[in-house]
Amino acid sequence: MYFAHSGGGGLYSVSIVGARAVCVRNSNMLFNSVSKINAGIVSSCIVGFALSYYAYIVETSKEHDSSYEAMCDISEHISCTKAFMSEYGKGFGIIPENSPFYFPNSIYGLVFFVNFALLSVSNTLAATTMLLILGVLANMGSVYLAVILYKLQDICVVCISTYLVNAANLTLAVRKFNLLSEGSPKKRKAN
Repeated sequence: MYFAHSGGGGLYSVSIVGARAVCVRNSNMLFNSVSKINAGIVSSCIVGFALSYYAYIVETSKEHDSSYEAMCDISEHISCTKAFMSEYGKGFGIIPENSPFYFPNSIYGLVFFVNFALLSVSNTLAATTMLLILGVLANMGSVYLAVILYKLQDICVVCISTYLVNAANLTLAVRKFNLLSEGSPKKRKAN
């Protein structure tokens, strides 16, 4: 038997009445939920990319003009330039200056947010697991850099905003992983 139905879950068709109808509807709801999470991750990455780009502009402007004052430099202890220009502003303070990977931290942010966004559009469990791993690493980096800010006795609005973006990305990646895990064939067979 074949029929089409337009209900609260959207338009879907069913070839066999019964369990198949529930499966198709759940699959449609899963796709909608995952799509919303993907949109959240991409949006969050756009914000992270913009913050990283701004950090790069501030750092390079300050390097070329020592009198440059960024909008995020509010006071002596609320200054993004202080953080960006510190010894920890390039290579996270752990990569040697003579290394080919000695870049401003903002460059790492730009690359990270582009790759995180690109990876998020894949709805495979493997890609989502990679998102989780990258999200955890980014948040570990955020904690490390937050400790550095504390050592510098500085509040960097751009840095803290980036930490919040990393936390949001990890939260969304966990939600996506849980949704995809629940919808996987192995999980459905176990129920």
